[in-house]
Amino acid sequence: MTQLVQYLQGDDVVCRELPNASEHVLPGVTWGESWRTFTPAYWVAQMWMSEIDQKPVSPFSATGTLAEEVAFCLLGGFGITAELAGAAFDACSAAGLVSGLCTDATAWTSVLRQPLDQAGRTVRYRYPNQKAVYLAAAMGAISQGLVDTSSGKALRDSLLAIQGIGPKTAGWVARNVLDTDEVAILDIHIVRAGLLCNLYSFEQKVERDYFAMEAQFLALCRGLGVRPAMLDCIIWTEMRELGPVVHQALDRRRGAPAPPVDRTAPTLAHCVAW
Repeated sequence: MTQLVQYLQGDDVVCRELPNASEHVLPGVTWGESWRTFTPAYWVAQMWMSEIDQKPVSPFSATGTLAEEVAFCLLGGFGITAELAGAAFDACSAAGLVSGLCTDATAWTSVLRQPLDQAGRTVRYRYPNQKAVYLAAAMGAISQGLVDTSSGKALRDSLLAIQGIGPKTAGWVARNVLDTDEVAILDIHIVRAGLLCNLYSFEQKVERDYFAMEAQFLALCRGLGVRPAMLDCIIWTEMRELGPVVHQALDRRRGAPAPPVDRTAPTLAHCVAW
């Protein structure tokens, strides 16, 4: 028995089938119901409805040079929003630091310590001194030809040798530059999604178990029959938007008392399943 997902594409009603909710994708991970937020079936249905699965390359694929992708990804990361990273990247690019493969950390610091414009609002970049050192080291490695772009894993692994670049940032660059499915980007959104569908346990930590958790995510993608680069995109986009809903779901997963339900909040009704 299967479950049917029905949704609109333009003026057409599209019906597609998914395995039964109780069927296993991986040991311990069931497909779940496609209308129930955070199940594997839900993510596949969201990919269909967004038509992301029909795109030839990931929406986050690189439009610039390797240096630009490395700089942007290094400027993002823990505690830094994509919007703030973008503002910092624009400032560094305007100063010629990226195109010039600048290896002078003080030059990067000088730009990152200045007020940044973020959609008309003045903001300050976090960790300017530390990130400046990492950016200078990364530009040096690129200019010396030390970054291997022959494959997704080769690119990720060569980036790991650069000061300040960990598995997540390295995977992020590899995915963007080569649109690769050989690696995963285990940021907070992907990890939370994995916890909510029983792919990960709360005992697992990316700081210690990154590569084992990456292998689990890639196995999930194979079981679902989807590209990791595409599943990553849809999860990242939706988890950011669902903020409070995600935290409530994580609390329930941990067994914490559920907070009162806000009956005035909009409901999530992305698809209909039978």
